[in-house]
Amino acid sequence: MPIAVPEYRERLEEMTAEALEEYYAHSAGHKRTYEIAAIYERHADLSTLDQARALADAGAPAELRRFAAEAYVGNGVKHLSEDIANTEAELTVAYDGEDVPYREVRPRIMNEPDAARRRDLHARRCAATEEHLNPMYEEATELERELTSDLGAATVLALYEGFGYDPRGLDAETSRYVAETDTLYRRQIDAALRRRMGVALEEAALPDFSRLWRAPEFDAGFATERAVPALRATLAGLGIDLDSQRNVELDIEARPGKRPRAFCAPIRVPDRVVLVILPQGGQDDYQALFHEAGHAEHFANADGGLPAEQRLLGDNAVTEGFAFLFEHLLSDPAWLHAQLDFGPVDDYMRFTALQKLFFVRRYAAKLAYEIDLHSGLALDSLPDRYAESLSASVGVAYPRGDYLEDVDGGFYCTCYLRAWAFEAQLRDHLRTEFGSDWFRRRAAGDLLRELWSLGQSQRADDLLRELTGEPIRFEVLADEARAVLS
Repeated sequence: MPIAVPEYRERLEEMTAEALEEYYAHSAGHKRTYEIAAIYERHADLSTLDQARALADAGAPAELRRFAAEAYVGNGVKHLSEDIANTEAELTVAYDGEDVPYREVRPRIMNEPDAARRRDLHARRCAATEEHLNPMYEEATELERELTSDLGAATVLALYEGFGYDPRGLDAETSRYVAETDTLYRRQIDAALRRRMGVALEEAALPDFSRLWRAPEFDAGFATERAVPALRATLAGLGIDLDSQRNVELDIEARPGKRPRAFCAPIRVPDRVVLVILPQGGQDDYQALFHEAGHAEHFANADGGLPAEQRLLGDNAVTEGFAFLFEHLLSDPAWLHAQLDFGPVDDYMRFTALQKLFFVRRYAAKLAYEIDLHSGLALDSLPDRYAESLSASVGVAYPRGDYLEDVDGGFYCTCYLRAWAFEAQLRDHLRTEFGSDWFRRRAAGDLLRELWSLGQSQRADDLLRELTGEPIRFEVLADEARAVLS
């Protein structure tokens, strides 16, 4: 018999906590294997087709209906999800006389100064993806499509449109953004590649971009030992004592199997939020740390009295927006001088503006591709579609074999895209209200805590409109890029 809405809320919170605990333990190196199937089995009645249909028939909130639908699909592919994660964890790439763990290949590429070696290692990673991971990704994708049809949706795209997502409308907006910034982007990325990498855009390869964004020339300004103290000091300026937040845990120890990039695990919102860090230095490492700290503070300050779906689910453009707000402090001259005693900032400002322009354009291309993917096109037509879409937007060839590995589930790319614009407008509001050094104002911290307390109860568009009177506008991102780069 299907579970009623009040009990379903309580139960989904338990299931989510167990799933995030498992993800945290595996990704932080506390356990070698990823075992999600057992969690689905313990909560089997939350993920049945009858339960998903019952919530839809009862007119349950869209987020509960989305959770039930995703749980049904996730339950159906749970063993493949385990196989993918565990294969990835065990997979190695033979290179230069050693077996490099697959998850460490991308950091190795970023840190490799020799172009030929970067490209060779990248080619080996692509080959490993195609041979060992893609057969499982393909099987999972076909199965997800079948399970989606069980839910009464013709395609994955139609399913998410039924939950209020608008990928096609967003694609129209971001396509205009890509067109408007194309000349600026290509001129600036070519100049940056020539100056920093010694290669023109038409001769560049994707590993050269990885090295470009690693930006070792700025390492002196981003010392490893200053990363966490800079975060503590930034939060203190907003009136937040990180060390006294008992609901925020810092996992900063190095251990085998720990993912090198920081991540946040909101295991029980707001009672237990884990910020996982493996400080390595460099501006990219700082960006990841501050991004995930933005997530951590958002979830740790959510009102525990909100319904589960308004704390755990909701519009993820909201939490990504707060994460970008902290991440983009690293492109704020006032913050750099206050926290890192940074020297001249003009070159670094241009670098971060170009980096952001690249990533927004990349995600706009991902969205266009994922609309095709989730519209039900035959899988054998998608590798070329992926490579063409990404390559056209960023100006460098993308590997066909990443066409399923480079996909975040549940149209999450729409959340990133909207969050970039949401954050730019929120940051402008904070500067207007509190000054260019808003990050040192307790009143700004009070406003942020007020917004964080809302959890994910509002869509980013509605939250921004209430705060500033404006809708999310992508022209803001184009204007921001032109202001720095033109």
